[in-house]
Amino acid sequence: CNLRCTYCLPEDADFPFGDRDFLSATEIEAVVGALVRLGIRRVRLTGGEPLVRRDILEIARRLKALPGLDDLALSTNGTGLARLAPALKDAGVDRVNVSLDSLDPERFKEITRRGDLQEVWEGVEAALAAGLSPVKLNAVLLARTDPQDLERLAALSLDRPLHVRFIEMMPTEVNHHLQPHEFLSADVVRARLEARFGPLSPVPAAEAFPRTGPAKAYRFAGATGTVGFITPLSHTFCEECNRLRLTARGELRL
Repeated sequence: CNLRCTYCLPEDADFPFGDRDFLSATEIEAVVGALVRLGIRRVRLTGGEPLVRRDILEIARRLKALPGLDDLALSTNGTGLARLAPALKDAGVDRVNVSLDSLDPERFKEITRRGDLQEVWEGVEAALAAGLSPVKLNAVLLARTDPQDLERLAALSLDRPLHVRFIEMMPTEVNHHLQPHEFLSADVVRARLEARFGPLSPVPAAEAFPRTGPAKAYRFAGATGTVGFITPLSHTFCEECNRLRLTARGELRL
């Protein structure tokens, strides 16, 4: 990854081997092809940061061409999205998730340690313009998050086709030193947003189907987009998990 977000990677994290230990596009196609033949219908390209791979468009084209694959998604930090969004759409990517933890430029740079909010926002706009749909924005809930920043993120769903997802921060090796009170609950965030914008109504099942992830989706009255919550701490969903992860080095993880 080309960022070093405080909740994800140490500031001095290094990847000295580049792509040499990674599966090639052909190998990814072979493994995913076998999984599709076994019944997998939705695939997401993620990371790390998938857009740092020079062959990301080839990977997308190969996977989209697999008979039986219904949906190809991509998760990105957005730093390369403005440049690649049209090509990703042409290569077969259907939809995209963009990490966007703050709409304050200084706070965004503090969290990512090297990110440029304007660059990422241009990527969001490019994804919408390219026809990638839906465009989801993933915001990790941090104890120091400004409540007004939460409101600004949620407000993006009011008049634009953006789907904001607030994600409770999972304990990891990077943040294991934090105390329980330093993890922000989605329940607290939802109460704050409803006090500001009014009740959140569940997105109808017919509109939300097929459910493509662990988020519970809601909508403010009259809103174009949606607001969702992913709650691995306050409301665990492990028993509902339908994910299988193929790492860049060829490991399969449930």
